[in-house]
Amino acid sequence: MAKKIKDKKQEVNEKHIKLYDKTLNILEFLLNEFSQDIKPAEIDFLEVPKNTIATIDFIISAIGKVQKGQRLALGIDNDLPLNEEPEINIVEGLCKDKI
Repeated sequence: MAKKIKDKKQEVNEKHIKLYDKTLNILEFLLNEFSQDIKPAEIDFLEVPKNTIATIDFIISAIGKVQKGQRLALGIDNDLPLNEEPEINIVEGLCKDKI
């Protein structure tokens, strides 16, 4: 029974990864097309239309959600970084003159 659950989790996780990949491809397409429409537009920097700002905000938000979902599905955040700092031992009552 536990093996079936583990297999099901892996299957669902793989589907999530595929969906996140597709979504990311769509967002990349939307961002490319949208940025091409903005470039030739004669918009004063301080007067960017609100719908343009809202579209950029939506795309950025969606990319963040996809990134978070992919990291979760791939277990990227589960990998703890290795501590490569040398271990420091503290010796109490040590007199530097006796060394």
